[in-house]
Amino acid sequence: MEYPIEVTLQRPVTVDGKTIDKLVFDEPDLGTSIAVEEAKSPAEQTAILLAGMAGVDRAVMLKVKESDFREIGKRVLEPYQAHVAAQRGSDAGNGKPAK
Repeated sequence: MEYPIEVTLQRPVTVDGKTIDKLVFDEPDLGTSIAVEEAKSPAEQTAILLAGMAGVDRAVMLKVKESDFREIGKRVLEPYQAHVAAQRGSDAGNGKPAK
């Protein structure tokens, strides 16, 4: 998976008077990973993960329109989840504990 991944929003969002028309996603940091693990629901985990990967407040992700979210899902979330699953699979075969 190649980072960063830039996604131009077809429907820009405004939070705290600042308009955001693109998001740039990078590999999540440890703080984001911990926050995702502590989240109570899958939807909250997704919002926290994507906000952390984009370096924006969770409020920004919650304002993203469905059409833009589908594009983010296709270009960022699905490849990331596949990458994590592949890493878990390769860790299981080499004596390392699965992550």
